[in-house]
Amino acid sequence: MGIVAGLDSSSGSTRIVVCDADTGAVLRQGYAPHPVEAKAAEADPQVWLLSLGEAASGGLLEGVQAIGVSAQQHGMIPLDAHGTSVRPALLGNDKRAQVAAADLVDALGGRQAWAEAVGSVPQAAQPLAKLRWLARNEPESAQHTAAVMQPHDWLVWQLLGGPPAGPPTGARPRAPATGRPPPVRTGPTWSSWHWGTRPRCPRCSAPPRPRGPRPRGC
Repeated sequence: MGIVAGLDSSSGSTRIVVCDADTGAVLRQGYAPHPVEAKAAEADPQVWLLSLGEAASGGLLEGVQAIGVSAQQHGMIPLDAHGTSVRPALLGNDKRAQVAAADLVDALGGRQAWAEAVGSVPQAAQPLAKLRWLARNEPESAQHTAAVMQPHDWLVWQLLGGPPAGPPTGARPRAPATGRPPPVRTGPTWSSWHWGTRPRCPRCSAPPRPRGPRPRGC
């Protein structure tokens, strides 16, 4: 594998660690804060790219063969049919979707029904609840939302210069200031994205089926 890098873009900063994949030795590291308040509930995704470019400055990614990308698990970026952000990203610490999450739980018949159907129960931090909040509170933004990404998917998309299938002409992906990045081996299968008049999300695998008898007390 050679030299690889791990990129972590949190709600407040970007950290990059470059390692020798054969020995595990850390070769160099980069760090940069986001130019926004860490406790903010919304953010312009472009600030993540600015932070990434700063963290990767000085040739940090030189010789890197692959990058693993990790980012804010519960952020939501609504995109229009051209791949442009409809509004600032809603971050994981945004609690405004608590009522929307509770309504979603009730709509399917309760927490157990959700757990059995998809392996998870909606919470305010999750994009599913945020999307329902958007539809109720910002109907015009929701009407223009053709697809939804999480921050790590969006960053992978930017690093790749757009998904292989690609959104329609008009999307404006931007690479970090360090120039053409190496291949990124992470993120969803891009054929699972659909661009149209209704918001689409990446496909998710079904929850694993339990094996054997259920332990007592569970």
